[in-house]
Amino acid sequence: MDGRMTDGTQGARRRPRHRREAGEDAARLRALLDAAADRYAAGRLAEACSLYLQAERLDPDDVRARYSLAVIDLRVGRHDDARRRLKAVLRRQPDLVQAHHNLGVAEQALGAWEPAAAAFGRALTLDPRSAQTRVSLAIALGVLGRTQAAIEQYRVLAEDPASRPGALTRLAVLSPGEVTPLETAALKAAAADPTLDEVTHTGLLFALGGVLEAQGDDEGAFQAFEAGNALKRRTLSQGDPGSRPAVVAREHARSVTRLRHLFTARFIAANQGEGDRTARPIFIVGMPRSGSSLIEQILASHPQVSGLGESSALWGAVEGRFPYPPDGPREADHFRRMARRYLEAQRLRGWPDRTRPTDKTLDNHLHIGLIHLMFPRATILHATRDPVDTAVACWRQLFVRGNETLYDFADIAAEWRRYQTMMDHWRQVLPGRVAEVSYEALVAEPEAQIRRLVTETCGLPWAAECLRFHESRRAVATASAGQVRQPIFNGSVARWRRHETRLAPLLEALGR
Repeated sequence: MDGRMTDGTQGARRRPRHRREAGEDAARLRALLDAAADRYAAGRLAEACSLYLQAERLDPDDVRARYSLAVIDLRVGRHDDARRRLKAVLRRQPDLVQAHHNLGVAEQALGAWEPAAAAFGRALTLDPRSAQTRVSLAIALGVLGRTQAAIEQYRVLAEDPASRPGALTRLAVLSPGEVTPLETAALKAAAADPTLDEVTHTGLLFALGGVLEAQGDDEGAFQAFEAGNALKRRTLSQGDPGSRPAVVAREHARSVTRLRHLFTARFIAANQGEGDRTARPIFIVGMPRSGSSLIEQILASHPQVSGLGESSALWGAVEGRFPYPPDGPREADHFRRMARRYLEAQRLRGWPDRTRPTDKTLDNHLHIGLIHLMFPRATILHATRDPVDTAVACWRQLFVRGNETLYDFADIAAEWRRYQTMMDHWRQVLPGRVAEVSYEALVAEPEAQIRRLVTETCGLPWAAECLRFHESRRAVATASAGQVRQPIFNGSVARWRRHETRLAPLLEALGR
């Protein structure tokens, strides 16, 4: 998600302080602010923070120090502190555009999309020319399901040649069926521009593929996706060594081997009963593009469920203690302590205790054994889908981050096999522990399967809202945001056959 903050203190004004402005305190304040700005520019954020705090104490009515502290908070990830400071700044200077924009960035980072959209909207009212704020507002509107309002913002941005490629890309990704013939032509022209940087070019190619597919041009769509995947994989292969597909694949393979050797049936039996007894968490695991977002949207429509999406809460709870502390004897309630740290992390992300939280971090398929020991009564759902449909859906998707092994048919097939190896292991050592939820079954019998998922699998009382999941106004920030706001349809079942004649390398790699 593109929620970039605006930097610096431009526009922040000092409130009048009568005659002190000309005095020694005013001179000292200016010196502190100048010194702090120099430290900030040099990347010495701790020193800058200390100086800004001194300036804030010297003159609490001057918003410049407080605003700058909020900017530092955003840079280092203290989003709650940034939100608090920015609200205080805006109480004193309500027309400070950058503070409204950055408040939106902080709210977005905290998952508060409604307040984020409101803050970006106020910033845009104050400065209608800010393309950065308009993009951020459009993204927030899309996440909130206000698709037409988001499209309107992207079309305003597309009127400017400088922002046109990015605006058309985002519009196409949000709703490919809404793209007009003129916009399609503009996308094709932009994608053919040899002067584009790789990131913009890649985004345009994936967006064009989705638009052409929606218009029935399967051959043109395949060519665009093929070019986009090749460019993305080349960029990854030449970039950060830790993000290169071959390196990531080797690390994934090592993780699968290590976890299978560690979480044996004997190890699990020896540590049974040491976790938290709460049955509230609902974990959803699987491959990307396997229907996991649909499952979460159905459950999050239930009044007793909070859909928390993907997070690092699990790994944050166990980091440095996996599976045991690095030094010293293991505590008797080791797994229970990790469970409580996990629950506290989810509370900080907005989970109300009275509901059941969902965790749709798909990589948790590697950690089902750990989840079981931490939460022996929690629900673990495994989203399953036809492997060829899953692979093609991954190949059609430009991911925001991670998933480095999903931009080549051979890589995707290898990733699928590693994932299946891990799931086969859990079936062996924890038989019956994980409930499988078939995407194809949901599509074939939506009402029966949704009722079974809600009442039998998750043990929740029936709620008719789950059948109307597409009407939910909850924020959805995943690649499937558009799909989960529609009723279930069968257009994505066996979708791969639209490209069947071109999929020989994938079918061979998958062994089908």
